[in-house]
Amino acid sequence: MKKITFLSIILMSVFYANAQSDKLVEDGLFKVNLLAPGVSYELGIGSKTTLNLEAFLGFALNGGSDRETNFGLYPGLEADVRQYINFDRRLSKGKNISGNTGNYISFLNQLQFGTPIIGNLEYASDYYYNVALVYGLQRTYKKGFYFGLAFGPGVFVNEYNTDAGILIDVRLGWVIGGRKK
Repeated sequence: MKKITFLSIILMSVFYANAQSDKLVEDGLFKVNLLAPGVSYELGIGSKTTLNLEAFLGFALNGGSDRETNFGLYPGLEADVRQYINFDRRLSKGKNISGNTGNYISFLNQLQFGTPIIGNLEYASDYYYNVALVYGLQRTYKKGFYFGLAFGPGVFVNEYNTDAGILIDVRLGWVIGGRKK
């Protein structure tokens, strides 16, 4: 019985070590976004799969020459599951994949609140929820600078309407602590 337990532990250790070595995504990336000020954390959950969680501030400005100018900063949350699709091709060409540099497909969810935390411009709806299936790319450079672009068909929901359209999401910022690989 001891031999079977010992052999089982050794086999499980080999499978665990092999599963860990096949992981191509970073274990975790903490990113600061400049365009829509916010922070995100991208957690590696599979060989080429990550879970990206983000908190951001949206900005709106409404005004003109014949009326009062109003503005608002609106809190928002985003979550998406990313499946990176070109890591093998990038590696075969000798290109970089560190910092999850690659192209991906994703199921993206965004929630933005309609009441500003700063400013006096209130939206008609209390919330805006977007869900989309997107194609995206992310590039992370040696000093930690990164940019991302994602776009695809989506559904946009608020208290009063449900509409379909194209979601475009642009990110520009830094990976805190630099690339890990």
